[in-house]
Amino acid sequence: MANGKGTGALILIGVPVALVATVFLLIILVFSGTAASAACTEAAGTVNPDTVPADPVVGYSGEQLKNAAYIMNAASALTLERTAQVLGVMTAMGESSLVNVGYGDDLTGVTNPDGSPTSSLGLFQQQWSLGTWGTRDEVMDPTHAATAFFERLVGVADWQSLAPTLAIHQVQGNADPFHYESFFGAADQIVTALAGDSAGGGCASGAVALPLSAGFNMTGDYGPRESPVAGASSWHPASDLQHYPNPCGDQIYAITGGTVTLIAGYQVSIKSSDGYTVSYLHMKLSDVSVKVGDAVTTGQSIALVGNEGPSTGCHLDLRINTAGSTNDAVNTLTAGEDLGGPSASAGFVNPEEYFTLFGVELCPAESCQRQYS
Repeated sequence: MANGKGTGALILIGVPVALVATVFLLIILVFSGTAASAACTEAAGTVNPDTVPADPVVGYSGEQLKNAAYIMNAASALTLERTAQVLGVMTAMGESSLVNVGYGDDLTGVTNPDGSPTSSLGLFQQQWSLGTWGTRDEVMDPTHAATAFFERLVGVADWQSLAPTLAIHQVQGNADPFHYESFFGAADQIVTALAGDSAGGGCASGAVALPLSAGFNMTGDYGPRESPVAGASSWHPASDLQHYPNPCGDQIYAITGGTVTLIAGYQVSIKSSDGYTVSYLHMKLSDVSVKVGDAVTTGQSIALVGNEGPSTGCHLDLRINTAGSTNDAVNTLTAGEDLGGPSASAGFVNPEEYFTLFGVELCPAESCQRQYS
């Protein structure tokens, strides 16, 4: 009610003449890389409510998807990022199942201006009698209701860094601060489906995409570490990412296009056209949405975050291995064996350094906290 956390790759285009390749790479880094960085901070796009998918998306359909589009457009009109769109949609899921209902929870002993018993209304279950959300007709208007929600959300200190459910709670004042937590994964998938977002959370250069929607934290670094759990290596050839402290079910996006070469245990591996492989670890195989042999595109949804194998909690282990690479630029990255790592680290490079080749920060200070255990 509204009251007052493998094996790897990314694509660089190979060119046969070394000098031309170098110049071409510089062009990519200066221009495409800059665009990639900008894509992570610019406002999210709008959606035509009349062209939402005819088929259900994670169980929501028809008017529910139209209402999600109205919510997304309200965030866009306020020049907010995709993260806000996801929070808005998941809030309405938790309040009204994305149905614009004309009824809600009664407020005992409180009456509306017309003397009738008050109740919370609409997608966000806003109490119009309080005088802060608008009139009865306004809170029943999806655009007005969503705009009112977002205007309050941006007033919450560090809302992008909070767990989504806790940021929402600061606006909605639900009796259970974690009420909205279970809706994150579905909301993320709906936003992706409606936006036609091939950028994996809106952050891509055409060559690289973030593996989770914006706002995730880094909970495990590349390199030597104390083994955090039985069976885990003390030399970590990956970056661990998580919408801390969200549970499992977060959507995982392919950071580059390529061909799925492995789905086994708790791992999905995709080999790029330049020969290296990106692996994504710790998901349930039942949550994988691609199959071996599939050609995937940059930013395509491939699986959901899980907690399988040696793991300390729900997170994505992202690792990039350059074995078989034909790309000179990526081959300049320092691999684990050159840093004193064990033989099992051979070929694995630091994902952060890899993203830097494309002008993209994997864990930017303004939106990503480093919460290493």
